[in-house]
Amino acid sequence: MTPLARIANARTADGLADLHIADGRIVSVTPLPKPLLPEPPLPKPLSDPPGTIEAGGDRIATRPTAGLGEMPHPGPEVFDAAGRVVLPAFTDAHVHLDKAFLLPAIEDALAAEGAALTPDLGDAIATVARLRDRLPAGAVAAGAQRAADTLLRNGTTAARAMVEIDPATGLDLLELHRGLDTRLDLQLTAFPQRGLELPGQTDLMRAAMREGAHVVGGCPYVDADPAAHLDFVFALAEAHSAPVDLHLDFSDDPAASQIDLVAERTRALGFQGRVAIGHVTTLAAMDDPDKALAALADAGIALAVMPATDLYLAGHPRAASGGFATRSVAPILRAAALGVRVSIANNNLCNPFAPYGNGSQLQAAWLAGLLFRAVSPADRRVLLDAITANPAAVLGLPERGPVPGAAADLVVVDADRLGDVVVQAPRIAAVVEDGALLQRPA
Repeated sequence: MTPLARIANARTADGLADLHIADGRIVSVTPLPKPLLPEPPLPKPLSDPPGTIEAGGDRIATRPTAGLGEMPHPGPEVFDAAGRVVLPAFTDAHVHLDKAFLLPAIEDALAAEGAALTPDLGDAIATVARLRDRLPAGAVAAGAQRAADTLLRNGTTAARAMVEIDPATGLDLLELHRGLDTRLDLQLTAFPQRGLELPGQTDLMRAAMREGAHVVGGCPYVDADPAAHLDFVFALAEAHSAPVDLHLDFSDDPAASQIDLVAERTRALGFQGRVAIGHVTTLAAMDDPDKALAALADAGIALAVMPATDLYLAGHPRAASGGFATRSVAPILRAAALGVRVSIANNNLCNPFAPYGNGSQLQAAWLAGLLFRAVSPADRRVLLDAITANPAAVLGLPERGPVPGAAADLVVVDADRLGDVVVQAPRIAAVVEDGALLQRPA
């Protein structure tokens, strides 16, 4: 890590400027009168994928992630952004590190059984649960480490991780997250992937919160009694003064929506601003989602969408939709217009829930822009806020970005116009955390 005193020639929303840094914060911003000429050539792409998994015998290990270690120091604590756009570092409000990059090992295990993956949520949950103890030793830890490295490399410096709490693994995955070698700022959610009705599950959730989990997670659609599930989650959160984060409404049937149940409890218990829900694909299947979105806004409930996972696992043809599939991603532009705080997250990376997940929130925002035809600058601003300011607020982080007084958690992208960022999903040129350079152009 290279501590910085200044980022020169940064492209901000107000034009070119020098950003002055001290004690991990932006202390001042000096506007520059005109752009530097000529523009430098764009850096070459990095050659090696981050944290590549190597197999050897029955174990799996990772190579160190290129670009995230110590780097040569080119000058007196100055990084020249060379006219590139500088943004707040990305924040992922919903990601599963303990399932990341398990796809090859799980495909091998299924092939040995004569089976194969299906794009079905229930199958994905059951497959991962059934095969966990048959994976090569260290596969889960290696995948989680690779995922943390990949997020950082893609400009994400803070994340809310969904830590699976299950009788089959106890609190092992909570300890795994604590043992990661990462500069990623992690907020840990105790998450009952298979519901709360398994023997011993509620005791494990209580133990996870006592052992330092930060957020109480829930998955009410898994249980036969979703209302009882929510009662337990909110009571546990109240006991620990913790936020609530729910996997909710992961269905193509709008009649299955549990938004009203969550909104009622949120208002009744005074949890406004402390509840987040993820997926909510029922919103995409509703003929008119405005009433449900207004309920979320009124209760101060934040909404996270995960385009890669939600497109892959939901949006199946239904009789109610005339045999056609919906787009299956909750309508975030409409949600934002109605006052809902919206985030775009990775959720899963290269596993049965999302084989195509790659850890780039910028690419996820780009995909959401295509899905919702985000044609106006205002729409594209919603997408950018959904990977920066909004998820940071959900995690309770202080302001970050290239403005005086903000934390110097920044990402430099290979674009010279702010409007090009979500349209082009350009390469990440550099990542700055707490005023220190983590990654620089190759």
